[in-house]
Amino acid sequence: MTTSTRTGEKMVPVLYTDIDGTIRFGKDELGRFVNGPEDVQVFPEVRDLLWSYKDLGWRIIGISNQGGIALGHMTMKTCFTAMVETQNQCGGVFDKISWCSHHPDAETPEMAVCWCRKPRPGLVIESAMAMFEKTGEIYPPHLGLFVGDRPEDEKCAENAGLRFMPADSWRTGVHMVELLKTQPQ
Repeated sequence: MTTSTRTGEKMVPVLYTDIDGTIRFGKDELGRFVNGPEDVQVFPEVRDLLWSYKDLGWRIIGISNQGGIALGHMTMKTCFTAMVETQNQCGGVFDKISWCSHHPDAETPEMAVCWCRKPRPGLVIESAMAMFEKTGEIYPPHLGLFVGDRPEDEKCAENAGLRFMPADSWRTGVHMVELLKTQPQ
């Protein structure tokens, strides 16, 4: 455990992960978007990899653009059930999964304009604040890592002050050797 020398609060690293194309098969792998729980298929190596982070004391937060809601391709309830299925296939490892339901091509400004759609950092910030309310921990960006498969994920990481790792490299698990070396005993 690391404690802030400034505030005395417990500082905890967070693994922020994109969902589609990072944790579960997405459009590139399925040939279509995930539009419901029946479409959810988690990459085989992901569950154990996520639990490796959890075992090291990290929090895990999913961050996802789900613009299909704004475009009418799925409902909020269907998205929710797909996220629950993702959580189930990952063994309940996520501390939080957040998603943006907006899309710039939506018909109304209510669903077209937001602060949360990646590459904006809104979901990262909101999630960290919600976790603080729940746990009393703080999540300094210098301790975090954002993993994703798209340019907007990398830009979101940059906008939030987080290190970034491409999903395909992350899923190999090779980086865990270095991560284990840097963890406090």
